[in-house]
Amino acid sequence: MHLLHRSFNVFIAFGAARTLALLTTTSTLVVCGCAQWGGDVLMDNHVAFNTSVAQAMDRQMLLNIIRLSMDEPTQWLTVSVINVNTTVSLGANGRTAIPSDGFVSGEAGGTTSFSYTPNITFVPRSGEQLANELMSPIPVTSIEHMVSASWPISWVLFLTCERMQDVSSFDVTRGFGVRAMDPRFGRLMQLFDELQKKQLVSLSQVPMPFVWNKMPIPPSDVNIDRVMDSKRDHAILWPRADGGFDYVSVENVPVLTLYPPSAKNENAQELLKILQLGQEPGNFRMVGLESQLSEVGLTVRTRSMTSMMRMLSFGVDNTPNAPPPPAEVDDPSELWSILIANSDESTDDLSTYVDAVFRVRRGERAPANASVAVSYRGEWFWIESSDKVSRQMFAMVRDMFDLQVSAGVQTQPLLTVPVGR
Repeated sequence: MHLLHRSFNVFIAFGAARTLALLTTTSTLVVCGCAQWGGDVLMDNHVAFNTSVAQAMDRQMLLNIIRLSMDEPTQWLTVSVINVNTTVSLGANGRTAIPSDGFVSGEAGGTTSFSYTPNITFVPRSGEQLANELMSPIPVTSIEHMVSASWPISWVLFLTCERMQDVSSFDVTRGFGVRAMDPRFGRLMQLFDELQKKQLVSLSQVPMPFVWNKMPIPPSDVNIDRVMDSKRDHAILWPRADGGFDYVSVENVPVLTLYPPSAKNENAQELLKILQLGQEPGNFRMVGLESQLSEVGLTVRTRSMTSMMRMLSFGVDNTPNAPPPPAEVDDPSELWSILIANSDESTDDLSTYVDAVFRVRRGERAPANASVAVSYRGEWFWIESSDKVSRQMFAMVRDMFDLQVSAGVQTQPLLTVPVGR
């Protein structure tokens, strides 16, 4: 009887241990499942949230262009925080049976459930900072950035440029429309297209020496303290032929480059002549100035972000299901010809031709495959997925907006996703 009791205790202990092992294994699998689930959440939702934020920003941009077409003020929101709240529930059960054959059998079971809820925080943008960013001239460096991002030079200049040297582009004024006064601007767009196709021209940022002093620095003023100060400013005191010194720093500046083979190209020579840059190709420094300066290669006056959007607002259909633009003006190259032909003292309003490069359709409902669509005042507005030029122009404006307008205190949305428990 004692031996039987001892054996019974052994069976009980063995059964309990096995059950504990099974439960432990189940818990381990559950924990591993949590970690795997967390990884899946990260992989699945990284793209999903990225896409959602991009679509929200696209719709906001399109909505504000539509508002400008209706002479209404714009309104901007910033995605501040994306936080994912998760709920994980675990359950486990087990039992042990001691049959007559003396072998202990056991079962263990468990349940696991996961759920998550995204919370997205939108912050309204307003105030002096935003107004200044939207209404200040677009920096020349932004023009270079856009071209370096592979956008055509002519497209970027068409959107951003009011004047290059003494060549005026066109005026954008609500109530007066779009009016071009100088046929040379349209011709510049044609020339840039031809030269860029042949890889004879580019816009880029290059390091260039910049002399800060107009008069020579006398040798008596060059001492160890001044040398160390120049090193801290990433500059040097460079000896001149007349015995004095120049205070020189190397600055990354935007330049228009015409490459050496362009010396024998007629279009390049015409471009140099229109912009009054001499006859030899080279690097011509670009500066955002109103008036031309002899010591600066190329002066450029730019539009504001709001002015650029207002110009594109002329491409919003005035009525639902409006007819397409005329076949003779339905791409940028044909628009350049219109700018040339209609540039005189009695020029007509060219705003009706904006839809040649940017068109927003209007109707009771948007097609399912629209590139971007938004509902406003009981109507739908959208950009056709098949309208390649409009989609590209819209993408340029979105990129320009990101360059021009900061996100406030926080520079980008913060996405918090738990990856395990």
